[in-house]
Amino acid sequence: MLLDHHQRVVALVCVLSTACAAGADRSRPTAAPRQLETLIAATMQERQIPGAAVAVLKDGRPLLLKGFGVASQETRTPVSVDTIFQIASTTKPFTAMAVMMLVEEGKLELDAPVRRYLEWVPEVYAGVTLRQLLHHTSGVARDLRRENVDEFDVAEFRRRLASATPSFSPGARWEYSNTGYALLSFVVEEVSGRPFGEFLRARIFAPLGMRSTGYRVAQKNDSLHAVGYDLANGEPQRAPHVFSGFGNSGIETSLRDLVRWAKAVEQRKLLRPQTYDLLFGPGKLASGETAKFDFGGASSTYGLGWFLSSYEGETLVTHGGAIAGFSSIVNVFPRQGWTIIVLSNGKQGSDRRGQADAIARAIANRVGIRNKAGAVPSAGQ
Repeated sequence: MLLDHHQRVVALVCVLSTACAAGADRSRPTAAPRQLETLIAATMQERQIPGAAVAVLKDGRPLLLKGFGVASQETRTPVSVDTIFQIASTTKPFTAMAVMMLVEEGKLELDAPVRRYLEWVPEVYAGVTLRQLLHHTSGVARDLRRENVDEFDVAEFRRRLASATPSFSPGARWEYSNTGYALLSFVVEEVSGRPFGEFLRARIFAPLGMRSTGYRVAQKNDSLHAVGYDLANGEPQRAPHVFSGFGNSGIETSLRDLVRWAKAVEQRKLLRPQTYDLLFGPGKLASGETAKFDFGGASSTYGLGWFLSSYEGETLVTHGGAIAGFSSIVNVFPRQGWTIIVLSNGKQGSDRRGQADAIARAIANRVGIRNKAGAVPSAGQ
């Protein structure tokens, strides 16, 4: 959703937003690339962020596409647009896309119970549908991890799910669920007959030329891979390498690759146009009401793998994530034509939005996107 098809995207989101005003204001202040570079460097220094790769696009054209800082504090390797970062929950839009590919092929039904495809899912979740998992309205336990760096295999996932208490009955309300997106990745594996990572590579990564992108790739100590750092006790400290889940997290990628994917989404590639309408349509509760929640101080909804929010009256389509030592964010402002993507090897303590959000917020404020609190809503894992 970068914005060569700006008018179509605005029309779609206007239908969804109760605060959508006619037309788009293109008169707000902008910034030269050098000004943005100075701002990004200052934000990184202030927050002790080791490295970041940043893309700023205006109406689909890159205003800035550059690496900052270092990929490793030990080797001092500079970050480039090809440096590979873990993106944590920014994996979720990819998982939703994979599910919808199988829906288009008639191999999955959105309103079918998940137990139709995964017989081992506990009976307590018998009423949960794929659509509810995608929209985070399923009531499936929010997270099976016991801490942010808790790592376990699929067998342990199944054991923990068997004893997990549902958060609420299916469709009763909205709650962000990493567990739900893990189940979706297992559904894709079961129905497609191939590991989730292979499916992503064959159906999304390879067709888009995303050569640096992978799923649950074992740690590599080379110059292309960034090292993750958590800010603790006032200093960036090297973080352990974890995947933090299946389908809800797990992708590693470069800025160059992620921009390719974002352009494909904007141009509505890989999926049918009407499927994209579903991706950016709000989730519904069992009552038929739209599943609304507060997100960064704004009344928001969640589509299929995307937060649908607003920012100073402007539409915001977003997803981000954080994992041990890494944070990421993709913010799209379709009415104004801005797309901001930040990948970082910095994370701040227990802040699940990490350091990428701080950089994206500074950029948004500089180009003239502000709300009363002076913050850009974003999402973490």
